[in-house]
Amino acid sequence: MGDEVAFVELDGVGMTFRGRTGAYQAVRDFNLELSEGEFFCLLGTSGCGKTTVMNMLAGFDAPTEGQIRLEGRPVRGPGADRGVVFQGHDSLYDWLTARDNIAFGLRLRGMGRAERRSIADRFLNMVGLAGQGGKHPSELSGGMKQRIQIARALANDPRMLLMDEPFGALDAMTRAVLQGELSRIWSENRKTVLFITHDIEEACALATRVGVMKRGPGGTLKAVVPLDLPYPRERTSDAFMASFRRVHELIHAEIHPQ
Repeated sequence: MGDEVAFVELDGVGMTFRGRTGAYQAVRDFNLELSEGEFFCLLGTSGCGKTTVMNMLAGFDAPTEGQIRLEGRPVRGPGADRGVVFQGHDSLYDWLTARDNIAFGLRLRGMGRAERRSIADRFLNMVGLAGQGGKHPSELSGGMKQRIQIARALANDPRMLLMDEPFGALDAMTRAVLQGELSRIWSENRKTVLFITHDIEEACALATRVGVMKRGPGGTLKAVVPLDLPYPRERTSDAFMASFRRVHELIHAEIHPQ
């Protein structure tokens, strides 16, 4: 990237967890630069350390080696500049409506009720849930709850989104719909996204680049595959299938090492 400062930089990052049974190296020598506005999917087999990478970038865990920088500044903990969307929807508050869940961070910042409502309704509309703001999480489907999580993260206007397999627990049809919705939303606002997945087709459908991790323990970045494909992506096209095969080969080699 020349002399330009990367928007996000992970420089020789490693994470070793230590407990009563000894030390476990989850990630080692992980190096990656992200440009502002890109959609980067981090792909790997179970146990390779991809969620650990996201947790370190989110500031939930501090790396035991190396450094993570956001716009040149070290990441030293969670911050409003990084919005996180988790796989499950346990982070939604059952006693709050969908609208109030979305506006929760705005309320903590002291924003007035009318402005919070206006912003929440705008993001409800963005994620396809206009008119559903008065419902509680117990009245919403799994896919609708994930949309609320995305809307809540976006409403806080972070510099980037960190998404940990957000569609992993959904059925195939709902998952495909939400992949399309997320792609549309990203095309509109161009937030920088780090998206964790183990699904090759999902990564190829969403990403501008796909990073493939080596298997764990001590997972690290094996290769980065650029995807210069137009949105929305036609999954049966020759170009899409060529990208899918390239990523599949990299993952297959980790599942079945010679």
